[in-house]
Amino acid sequence: MGPVCYKDDEILTLIEDKYDPIHEEASTWKIGRFKHGIRDTRLPHRPYKVFQLETDDDLLVLKCKIRPVLVIREIESDWRVPEKYFHDTWLCLPLFSYKNRHSQRYVLSDQMLQVPHRFYFPPGNPGLNEECAGLINELQCIPETNLYPRKCFCDIRDPKMDRPVQLCDKAFQAVVGHIAQFLPEVTISDESLEWYEFFRDLVSEEISKVLSP
Repeated sequence: MGPVCYKDDEILTLIEDKYDPIHEEASTWKIGRFKHGIRDTRLPHRPYKVFQLETDDDLLVLKCKIRPVLVIREIESDWRVPEKYFHDTWLCLPLFSYKNRHSQRYVLSDQMLQVPHRFYFPPGNPGLNEECAGLINELQCIPETNLYPRKCFCDIRDPKMDRPVQLCDKAFQAVVGHIAQFLPEVTISDESLEWYEFFRDLVSEEISKVLSP
């Protein structure tokens, strides 16, 4: 589980209302629309410590929801403080549950892997009570400290034995294979390609049998 941010069509930003440089926590801010060029109205060369904001950065309003995510790969970056501080994040695939607006045929097309930017996840897995789609167009890097792994309780008397729930290798290869189909000029091979093609052909064949008159 992790915080997944939403990408709204219109971006909102915060601008100064009453700024207290000594006690920044007591400052107040107003909401503005980013497209209106709010950057020009903000005082130049003012870093905000409470927001860890550097000069010429902007404050944006983001909405997020704690939802299931599939962690793909760990990323260690020392971009902020080279060779001294490594910031640990994970590339994550957010999972969204289907709603009433999604027809059964819509869901079936995802089960057959016909849409490059969606991967179907069945219900019944830990943390998944409903059918879900992994939205590849919503791939996000989430700091490790903000992730809340679902765990399987190997021994309730010994919490140290808890382990995060994970996909089996073959299922994970199928997901990675589908993600590769979405990226231009990226090819997969060996086990990833083998299991992706096997899984895709298998579900397509089974669903086609159901849909046949």
